[in-house]
Amino acid sequence: MITESSQNEFWYHVANQDEIPIAGTIDKSIDLVLLKEIVDNFPDDDYSQVKYIASLIKSLPSVIDLFRTLVGVSDKRMYLELSYVFAKEKYSPNDNTNILNDSIYNLNKHPLSFFKGLINNQDKKLAIKSAEIIADYLNKRNLSLVISAFRKLDINHLEIIIEKLIITKEVQQAEAKRRGHGAEYTLAVLLSELDCDIIPKNRHTKPMGFKDPNVDRDTFEICKKKKGKTWSFDLIIEHKKIPYVFIQSLIHTSDPGQYGVNKSDETVQIKQDLSKHNKKYGFQKQLWGIVDGVGFCENKKDTIDKMIGQFDSFLQMKSIYKAGLKLHQLGMTRIKGIKFDNKFYTQDDAERMFAKYCDNDIEFVVGNKFDKGTPLKAGMAILFV
Repeated sequence: MITESSQNEFWYHVANQDEIPIAGTIDKSIDLVLLKEIVDNFPDDDYSQVKYIASLIKSLPSVIDLFRTLVGVSDKRMYLELSYVFAKEKYSPNDNTNILNDSIYNLNKHPLSFFKGLINNQDKKLAIKSAEIIADYLNKRNLSLVISAFRKLDINHLEIIIEKLIITKEVQQAEAKRRGHGAEYTLAVLLSELDCDIIPKNRHTKPMGFKDPNVDRDTFEICKKKKGKTWSFDLIIEHKKIPYVFIQSLIHTSDPGQYGVNKSDETVQIKQDLSKHNKKYGFQKQLWGIVDGVGFCENKKDTIDKMIGQFDSFLQMKSIYKAGLKLHQLGMTRIKGIKFDNKFYTQDDAERMFAKYCDNDIEFVVGNKFDKGTPLKAGMAILFV
């Protein structure tokens, strides 16, 4: 039975990875013409290959991103490893500083753009050495072997290999993060359509680029982030200019890992603090969760099972209409009717969801005609407002 437990409802509505929207766009392109030129001019012997790669890096530092993609190294992994390599590299064995003129007894992190910039440094000695270090780093990860293997492919087959095998790996991490933002954006758009006041205020027009709002753990008023004194949320709904609904977004399309366990523990603590606040000040402020993704099946006990009961409402991409229904109950919006997707729900399931989440003044819409409100598509249902 779909409404027999929160777990039943969650797993019935759970979204596969490709059903959770990606916020913004991710660049999946690669310069195939440049790659083909590199492949066609690649030397035969190992020594010349290393020199050729170094010369390409010197003349075109942006080629570093192409090369790291070919050997399957992420931007973050490469800049951390290069930070280590450069920190240990000295011009002379007796030097007390590395080639960056930093102490050899320290390790500073630098972004990949920093290392690209070294190649054009006015200090020619440093510029040449930097290009050589980066070329050596890439060759130790079999860059020469990869490029040599590409020699056997024409540009059409090369494009297939790049698109299906290499770029896919490159963008997986970025996509996973942006799916979380995509879910938040989807909810923000619906809340805007329901004329709700949300924080961040323009979240419904811009998928990315917002700082999470923070609230005091006692008063639950918006404030600056302070370790141990504030909670951070992805969205907040205001009611009469008072922060009233606090929303966490927890999307896991792969194993949640320790991060997911920690966030679940945090959800429990937030709910305890909010309950104390409501009792102390006489409010009924709510904690909601956007929780979705097949990754939760990796560790149900310590993630979804632990926190799902803490939410006053848990939302998924397929059941995001529940936001409108809950706001109707709180008197923060007006829903006139709801039509469930009969291809997704059986009649019995739709009726059970209606009975659980809809007030008596909301109509169960059957058929294609309902002239009492404006339709809003919200997951596997249409809300009429």
